[in-house]
Amino acid sequence: MDIKLLIKRIILGIFILITCWNIFYLSSEDGDESDDTAAGFVDFFCSIMPQFKDYSEEELNRVKSEVVIPVIRKCAHLEEFTALGFFTMWFLSTYKRRHYQMGLCSCFLGLLYAISDEIHQGFSPGRSPKVEDVWIDFLGVLIGTLLILLCIKIREKHKGVPKMEVNKKMKVLFISSKGGHFSELMQLKPVMEKVNYKIVTESTKKSNKNLREKFGKRISIIPYGTKKTPIRYIFILLANCFASLWIYIKFRPHVIVTTGTHTAGPMCCIGRILGSKVIFIESFANRNTKSEAGKLVYYVAHTFVVQWDEMEEIYPKAKNWGWIY
Repeated sequence: MDIKLLIKRIILGIFILITCWNIFYLSSEDGDESDDTAAGFVDFFCSIMPQFKDYSEEELNRVKSEVVIPVIRKCAHLEEFTALGFFTMWFLSTYKRRHYQMGLCSCFLGLLYAISDEIHQGFSPGRSPKVEDVWIDFLGVLIGTLLILLCIKIREKHKGVPKMEVNKKMKVLFISSKGGHFSELMQLKPVMEKVNYKIVTESTKKSNKNLREKFGKRISIIPYGTKKTPIRYIFILLANCFASLWIYIKFRPHVIVTTGTHTAGPMCCIGRILGSKVIFIESFANRNTKSEAGKLVYYVAHTFVVQWDEMEEIYPKAKNWGWIY
């Protein structure tokens, strides 16, 4: 084994152990000790906030106990587990595995430790386990994990994206919203036949049955949402994020190709983070303006394609491959 790699793993392992011990130690404190630990941060925070200067001592103590201390504790949870996720993912990245495998492993280990930490707090006087703290801890692990993944992707970008040979072994995921975007995606059918492909699109009552009969297991349907119903759209978008992650993990594409729009956004971001090449084709209907999805994915895609000469001025880094029809 490379001695430098071994030393790196040992150092990162020590950082992980120190972080775990710090979390364990703070969770071992009883309620009064925990308040004393937070007191210094609370007093400093209140001293720099001008709106607290006019409060009476009684009002200030009430705000401290009901607002400031709980917030600082939650932030402490988040910071501790962000460090844990950061060092764990860094350690795992020293092994030759796909990005999504390392990321999932880091998140899973962090979640297990978060659950064990809350159970541990249940044995400390004046402390109690809370489900909401588990999710805050997990959010910290996720942030730390994503930070390392982002660093890995930036490093790989500087090295350059390797060229891939188009063949039946290459997994390509084609995704778009319904309607015109899906019609444009279907213009790429000749390309689909040359690779191991999967199609993802939105659910529609009329086309679901026909699409499943035509493509079988090669197509996945996710919920349809529209911004005309903003509240419902938020929940559908969140559901689509989880659905996209599940589809990605099951198929593990080398390349993601999309003709838009918002349905494809989460999948493009997931693919970029987890190591797939992302190709975004701006809609044929957009000749002088940016699409909402294009505004986002322009900074995510490895290759951003436009179909009109005018769009090259709007998207300076785009490639004009001509009309898709």
